[in-house]
Amino acid sequence: MSAALPQRTLKFDRVDPSVFKRMARSGMREDMTTRAAYSSDASIFRRIPKAVIEPKSVDDIRDGIMIAKHLGWSVISRGGGTSVAGNALGTGLIIDTSRYFNRILDIDIENRTATVEPGVVCDALRDAVAEHGLTYGPDPSTHSRCTIGGMVANNACGSHSVAYGTAAENLVSVTVMLANGEEVTFEGGGVSDVGIDKQLHELVDAHADLFATELGRFPRQVSGYGLHYFLDKHGFDAAKAIAGSEGTVGVITQMTVKLVEVPRAKALAVLGFDTVYDAAAAASQLRLPGVATIEGMGGDLLDALRMKNGQENAGEDLPGIRKGIPAGGWLYCEVGGDSVDEAIANAEKVAATIATIDSVVVSEPQQMRKLWHIREAAAGVVTRLPDGGEAWPNWEDSAVPPENLADYLRDLYALMDKYSLRGIPFGHFGEGCVHVRMSFDFGTDEGIRIFENFMNDAAELVASYDGSLSGEHGDGRARSALLDRMYSSEMREVFGQFKEILDPDSLFNPGVLVDPDEVTDGLRMAPGQRTFEITPVHKFSQDKGSMVNAVNRCVGVSACRSEEDSMCPSFQITGDEVHSTRGRARLLSEMFRGESVTDGYESKEVLEALDLCLSCKACASECPVNVDMATYKSEFLHKHYQGKLRPAAHYVMGWLPLLGHIAHKIPLAPRLIDTAMRTPGLKKLIALLGGLDTSRSLIRFAPQSLRKWHKKHKTIESTKTVVLWPDSFNASLETSPAIAAIEVLEALGYNVEIPQEFVCCGLTWHSTGQLDMTKRVLKQTAKVMQPYLDRGLTVIGVEPSCTVMLHNEATELSDDPVIDKLAQSTVSFAEFVAPLIKEKVDAGEIQPANISALTQVHCHEKSLGDPQHSAQLLDALGVSEADIETGCCGLAGNWGFEKGHAELSMALGERELFPKVRDAEKNNQAVIADGFSCRTHIGEGTGVAPKHVAEIVRDVMKSEYSGAMDVEGSFF
Repeated sequence: MSAALPQRTLKFDRVDPSVFKRMARSGMREDMTTRAAYSSDASIFRRIPKAVIEPKSVDDIRDGIMIAKHLGWSVISRGGGTSVAGNALGTGLIIDTSRYFNRILDIDIENRTATVEPGVVCDALRDAVAEHGLTYGPDPSTHSRCTIGGMVANNACGSHSVAYGTAAENLVSVTVMLANGEEVTFEGGGVSDVGIDKQLHELVDAHADLFATELGRFPRQVSGYGLHYFLDKHGFDAAKAIAGSEGTVGVITQMTVKLVEVPRAKALAVLGFDTVYDAAAAASQLRLPGVATIEGMGGDLLDALRMKNGQENAGEDLPGIRKGIPAGGWLYCEVGGDSVDEAIANAEKVAATIATIDSVVVSEPQQMRKLWHIREAAAGVVTRLPDGGEAWPNWEDSAVPPENLADYLRDLYALMDKYSLRGIPFGHFGEGCVHVRMSFDFGTDEGIRIFENFMNDAAELVASYDGSLSGEHGDGRARSALLDRMYSSEMREVFGQFKEILDPDSLFNPGVLVDPDEVTDGLRMAPGQRTFEITPVHKFSQDKGSMVNAVNRCVGVSACRSEEDSMCPSFQITGDEVHSTRGRARLLSEMFRGESVTDGYESKEVLEALDLCLSCKACASECPVNVDMATYKSEFLHKHYQGKLRPAAHYVMGWLPLLGHIAHKIPLAPRLIDTAMRTPGLKKLIALLGGLDTSRSLIRFAPQSLRKWHKKHKTIESTKTVVLWPDSFNASLETSPAIAAIEVLEALGYNVEIPQEFVCCGLTWHSTGQLDMTKRVLKQTAKVMQPYLDRGLTVIGVEPSCTVMLHNEATELSDDPVIDKLAQSTVSFAEFVAPLIKEKVDAGEIQPANISALTQVHCHEKSLGDPQHSAQLLDALGVSEADIETGCCGLAGNWGFEKGHAELSMALGERELFPKVRDAEKNNQAVIADGFSCRTHIGEGTGVAPKHVAEIVRDVMKSEYSGAMDVEGSFF
């Protein structure tokens, strides 16, 4: 990916030759683009590191530590950056093990252990051992992207900790590199370094009574160091004592962790309660044999989820909701069994144990997954309250003994009321751990004062219930300064002695646990973040008209780093934090602050970070808080190039709709252009002049435009009329899908009209950031379309990206009520046709076909549209389809044509799409792709010519209506 990943230039002074060699060997990155991307994690804090390395070996880690010591920097370990306490931030050297140092070294089935490097993602380990009926027990909601190293460092737990315990309790041994470059192994019974082992024994002997009194009082006491594991009753388990040390004593290089057996069958009992307090009170009573989870959430969570993308049906299967009974809280109790029937019976016993307003038991995997998604999405969803207000972590995961949870929760809510704060509780109620994100105001000095006072009072409150500041995320920069409310001064002194034994120079993660930073130090959203903000072109109607507010949607939960879904395509290939949606959001945030990224919209750093954003829109739906990086990119490009010469590709690709329309007005022009684009020498010259990648084929112009074809076409007479939206791709470049759509509509009895004047949704101008032109195009479109809309006609879109643009961005860019009406009147071809086709199939007027197909759903339709309409249409026609799951095809409109993007574009296609298309061709399956970009990319990458769903429908109907076809394939 050399074109996509520019070489970094190292710029250090006072570096001796041996250190410079280490720097070069370690691949150290000290450019501001990278440093800004690592400025925050999933917390509210911000630190700009001096540099970042992504080690591939233990030697790289050693080199990094030696470099940092030489330059006087601190060292901060980082995995997936999912910490909500600011554990993985610092102003020194970040050592990120997630990208390369992530091998599973050994799986011991007999002893049920796995040995891994710290960068292994939780789900990667779980997937690797699943075939043996095993799993790794701890499973935070971020299991698809958090790393085992980070989980051990923060002593993470997750929803199944009732059964499997914390990361510490699942740790066999851990190897840590200390400041001198020595690797030391900590395990049950002792430490490999004799000197350190002796000092730790002396520390324990001197303070054993203190450890027994203040530490390990209940399962979720995660705050501070877990020194109680050194006690005799735990067998001087040094490994478990290192868990939860939050990177403050060294860099983890290897771990051996326990594996646990997965039940053969599972069932989920979901219990509904009047209030969240009732749910909390019930939780401790459900700690029964065989119960693996006792997860709780408040009723407001459902309101917040429904607000996300207007999901009115979210949670319709929850107890109470399904019967129309209001529920204020729920518990999720998962139980196992040797068979499905046994699991269901066990779940029903759990449900019968406690009084509820309603309960449901589910055993079907997809139904369970749907219900679990509500709970697991909480960490991101609750950062937007039901009324759209912001909510933030920090008093994020406090815990009390489970029997105290209901009373603690009541008092916590009373404290929130005192400070006029709001939040939605969820968490591990069975273990007394509650997550809540609150409506802190970080934009004013008064808001920060309230935040500080609340944090102090909340620390006093949880301590009064013999609780813990942290129940699974660690203290980090969020709560380390408050440990004096929970621990005696003697205990805190011992914490300092423990750190000094292992890290005498305080090299590792300073400011955490020992000599802590204050809770108000370095807040990411403090007033200084808004150094400047120009009024955006988009309305940002969900963010009070502010792009800063929009960017602040990214709280860093890092769903964009997961390989489960479609976000973020470029990150899934490169693994570079800069290319994640979160990394780009951090660059934009730094741009608005103006301290590290100082050039505002002129910033080359932000431009570099956004360069590999495909504008696929996956983040707009899959991100728990609907970060819309494609829109932010358009705004940035608009400002960045305002009044300046743009890249040539912006003119060639951005203005393609108008160029195509004009070309088809000139006799022979389309054929001449098409010939030039297929002539090798001219093709390369056109690509070079147009800022396009010379390694790929150029687009083709249709010999005849859709409008010209329609003028010659003999339309039917009907009282029913619709308008076909003549998008630029189907009107000028490849007309067969639109023609097929017209033929199908006419066969269904509709007269189809097409505007002869130029209309466009503005997509290509929008994606290249030419927003003034986008608005002008929409103004022209409104003028042309108003007569059709005044007649109440439905507008049918054939190209998914254009349909989505009309539904979403167009209304955010235009105040013209005609554009709003156009959005309301526009439906996709499949949405309009599906019920009509089903009606005819049910009536026996159309004979279903027996066709197997592979479908590539356009990324915009997948994110902001509704691909179920196409699925319903194909199902009605008897087409058995399998979807490509990886989202964007990799071309992404103009993006894949732009210079330097071709290699990554093709790599994205090879993730899943191209191999499955090749297999489909071998198996005589149809390949369906409604998006012009998708069809173009598939054609170039595989040589297969996919069809639009309209062509499939037409072909099936054609066999039924063969007597009504003319020689050109048009219906009379």
